[in-house]
Parts: sequence; C-alpha cells; structure tokens
Amino acid sequence: MASSSNATPGNPASGQVAAVQVSVPKLKKTIDLRDVGPGILMVRKMTFSPDSRYLAIVESPVGSQADIVVWDLQLGRMQSHIHCPSNYADLPYYDLLWSRDGTVISFGAKRQWNPMTGEALPDNPAIGRGARLNKDGTKLLTIVGAIGEPSYIHVYDTQTWELQNIYVDGLEVSMAAWTADDKIVVSVSVTRETFGKTLDGHVIKWYDTAVRLLDPTGKEPTKAVWFPEQATDDPKSPFTYAFPAGSQGKTNFVTNQIFLDAGRVIDGVTLKISRYHSFDENDVAPGGFGMGFSPDGRLLYLKGVSFPYGGHEPIKNSIVDVASGKPLLQFDGGIDHLGNLAVSPDGKYLALGDAHSILIFSLQ
Repeated sequence: MASSSNATPGNPASGQVAAVQVSVPKLKKTIDLRDVGPGILMVRKMTFSPDSRYLAIVESPVGSQADIVVWDLQLGRMQSHIHCPSNYADLPYYDLLWSRDGTVISFGAKRQWNPMTGEALPDNPAIGRGARLNKDGTKLLTIVGAIGEPSYIHVYDTQTWELQNIYVDGLEVSMAAWTADDKIVVSVSVTRETFGKTLDGHVIKWYDTAVRLLDPTGKEPTKAVWFPEQATDDPKSPFTYAFPAGSQGKTNFVTNQIFLDAGRVIDGVTLKISRYHSFDENDVAPGGFGMGFSPDGRLLYLKGVSFPYGGHEPIKNSIVDVASGKPLLQFDGGIDHLGNLAVSPDGKYLALGDAHSILIFSLQ
C-alpha cells in the first residue's frame, strides 16, 4: 500500500511544489524489555542517538521511579541501564535529550549520564522544566516559574552553561520551543499581574491566551498573536480558551514550524496558525501520544491509541503531509498502549512504544 500527495519542501509558503511519496512502514524487529528488570515495565519516552545507532528509552518499572535503557540497535543488545532519581516519565513537557556529539544524555534539565556506560555525570546548573535543545544543540532552554505565576525563559550555552534569563512580561509560559533561526516561540496565558493590563496593544482578560516570538539577542522586538477569550453557552462558565496554550510542541526545523500536540501548527516566522489532523477529524489531540518528523521535514508521524473502556474507535498510527496537514495513510502497531514515538535522524527507522516493548519499523 502506498500513497502520494502534493507537498511543499521547506516552508509551505515558498510555492515550490513536489510530490511526497510514502509507503506503509514495515515492522523490522521487536525489542522486549521484560528481561531488563523485575516487575511490569511501561515504555514512556524514546529518543534516537544523533548517529541513529542507539535508542534511549524511558521506562517505568515497579519499585523505582524511572529508568533509562540505552539499546544498541546494531548489535541488538542493551548498552546501558540507568536508574533515574527523579520521575519525569509521565510529564509531557520533559524530553529525553542527546547531546549533539552523542556522548551525553539528559532527562529533565540537570541530570546527565554517559549513554555508553550508564555512569552518572556531574549535574549541569540548569533549572526549570520543558528543556529543549536548539537545532545544532548549542543552546538549551527551560521554563522557570510556578504554575499560574509569571514565567522566565532560561537559555543556557551547552558548552559553558552561561545563562541568559528572559522575562516574559509577567505572563505564564506553558510551552516553549526553538525556531530554526534560534528564536523562541512561547504560548502564554494570563496571571494576576497581567490581568487588565495592555500588552502588545491588547487589553488582557482572564481567558485570553497568546503565541509570542522572542528574540534572545534582543535585535528584533517581540511579535505576538492574541486569542481573546471565547464565549460559551454555559452560564456557570461563560468563557473558555480559544487557543490551547497548554499544548506541548515539537519543532520541525526544516520547515521552521512548531507542531502542537493539539493539532495546531505555528509558523516560526509569522506566527500564522494552521492545522494538521489524523484520519479521525474528531481527534482533539492527534499528536498527544507521540509525534516525529522525517529528516527532510515533509512527513509527520503520529502514534495512535486504542480506548479500553469503549465509546471511541481506535485511532491508528498515521503519516501526515506536513505541507497540507492532511493524513496520507494509516498503519497498525503499538496502539493498545501508550509509549511514545521516535524517528531516527537518518530516516531509516521508526520506533513505537508498546507497553514493555519497542516496535522498530523500517521506513526505507
């Protein structure tokens, strides 16, 4: 089974049209983690090494908070097993990160390990949540501030750990992501300090949200798009949010777009909002169970899910045309369990978490 669609490489607004050819991924192997440790294991997150040889896997075993398994895909064996002292496994804004040279993995902002030996490395000085690396791995951002309170963006140089502290005008930041040109897109909501004030030419109300583009160099002014509160038909809750500011995002560095798990796409230059969806158009969070991009940026992979309590048909794994936001095909595998998704940097493999196992699909 194969499908094709007209798509645009790079920025969809460029006007350059090319055909996207895509085939159904083929299951190549299954990695069973039940022999790694005792008890029931649940795969939570995964990230490939920069050279695509290793897969780092966050799992939640019985009796401990969160473990990290580094698997050698070339030799078909475990390379290292790390006991993580902090449990970030179920928090959507914590990613498992590899350094650009593949010598360090980190989970949360501070904790670091040698992926080949599992040895704990000295903590870096970073604090905050939602740690994200920029395109070349030279900078790390985090979100600092209590829920409901004004937030700061911390930007660290990953070689010197020099800190730049960016105040976000008293707003609460729920998502922060790098753009391809090292600017930062944040989604924000109102705090007590900002309610009723005028910011970006907008008078702020309680249910207003915004997307803002920050330039850490200070050379360009902050750009913003505000979404005014939306009226409801419920007299007990007369207003709601018009934009899902709490959704987490992943950057497609080729197209310079941030894809939110709630089906929205933010242009990293203009802040224009578009949409993508799976084959189920009623799916309000098509990327909520895992998403990743092909190395050329043209394809978006979405992990599906089934619903054990009935009332909703299973949502299969999908491949989406990035330029149009439309799904191209569906495929089976791993939808009965949560477990996330990862695409290898060389574009050869797709990994899907399936309870205690990892399903490795061939994409070529």
